[in-house]
Amino acid sequence: MKWLPALFIGAILGFALPLFFGGQNGVWLHSFAGWGTVRPVSDSPGLLFSIPLALGSAIALRLLMNWHRN
Repeated sequence: MKWLPALFIGAILGFALPLFFGGQNGVWLHSFAGWGTVRPVSDSPGLLFSIPLALGSAIALRLLMNWHRN
């Protein structure tokens, strides 16, 4: 897997999982997972982006797919 698709999937997960767990009023921001989570649009009522989740999942996907390919 190349870096661009891995980063794209990681960005999707970085937006989707915080929203799935309740957004700004949910459990995501009030747990350890809230570390590194930013609000990309300040006026948005619930949009969050988790930088550690996006980068971590991109690296994990790249490692897993490269290992699986060989």
